[in-house]
Amino acid sequence: MNLEQRIQAGLDGEYQGLSNGFSRLNKYIFGIQRGAYYLLGGQSGTFKTTLVDYMVLNALQFAEANNIPIEIFYYSFEIDKLTKQCNWLSSLIYQKYGRTISPESIKGLGSFRLTPEEHELVKSEIPEMERLFDKIYFTFKSENPTGIFNTLKEHAVLNGTIEYEEYTYQGEIKQKFKKYKPNQQGIYRLIVMDHMYLLKKERGFQTKEVIDKMSEYAVSLRNMYAYTPIFIQQFNQGLSSVDRLKFKGADLSPQQSDFRDSTSPYADADIVLGTMSPFKLDIETSLGYDIKKLKGKMLMLKIIKNRLSTDNIGIGLHVNPKSASFSELPLPNEINYRQYE
Repeated sequence: MNLEQRIQAGLDGEYQGLSNGFSRLNKYIFGIQRGAYYLLGGQSGTFKTTLVDYMVLNALQFAEANNIPIEIFYYSFEIDKLTKQCNWLSSLIYQKYGRTISPESIKGLGSFRLTPEEHELVKSEIPEMERLFDKIYFTFKSENPTGIFNTLKEHAVLNGTIEYEEYTYQGEIKQKFKKYKPNQQGIYRLIVMDHMYLLKKERGFQTKEVIDKMSEYAVSLRNMYAYTPIFIQQFNQGLSSVDRLKFKGADLSPQQSDFRDSTSPYADADIVLGTMSPFKLDIETSLGYDIKKLKGKMLMLKIIKNRLSTDNIGIGLHVNPKSASFSELPLPNEINYRQYE
């Protein structure tokens, strides 16, 4: 594709991106773009998995509604199949009916129980959840980076055409990769990984080396076959350390140094997002919001790095963990705190 063709493709809407469920965020990251590498970081309890699932579910529904071919390869190393299905049921019910039926109630944990009416509603949505689930290639067992790479490369090769070009090396004519064309024009292929720390070890690698190798493979899959990696990586504990919090005026929002185990995914990714719960850090105000009133319902989502547009942008999200759903908070000068109380 030359420059003129790329401009025309933009005019034709080929780079609109898939919906991720947000509007203000997409002024900067433009939905989920084909062939972009996304990295989401955060500490435990900042809804990283729930947020990625919310984005993936929105992307899948958007693709179906607009007849856009899509394939999703989901490596769920932390959450088992039945737990994820219960979470998705909760999200679908809230999305469709505006009803909050928590995953805890669906699973019957502790004293949580579904009412007879809720039970009927949940049962009615199981077929839709299973239909969406069946459209995703789930893996619930840890695998090593090379195994994942080989599987995804083989899938691309079997479902597309590779064009090679010749070159001469030491007097011998050889071939090298030139470009790849999928059989389905305009297809999105998402690779979701939750999360990188739980990758299976290979070749005697330690954690950092395994993460680095997976990120290296992600770049190859992106560049050669236009896969879209969406990876989750844990933050270290520096974000909530006493040493960091005691400095008045210090930037407590997510940043590059917070990523644990390796910085290679950060360096390789096109878009890096970070989540932070101001309430859990005992912060009274964040992005202009009164955390004493919003409490744990407010989540900061920060665009830490963005090769597509502007970065260092923080967006306030309202979290409803009981329905596995999110929404962008009104701007600080427009918010009605009583509504959230």
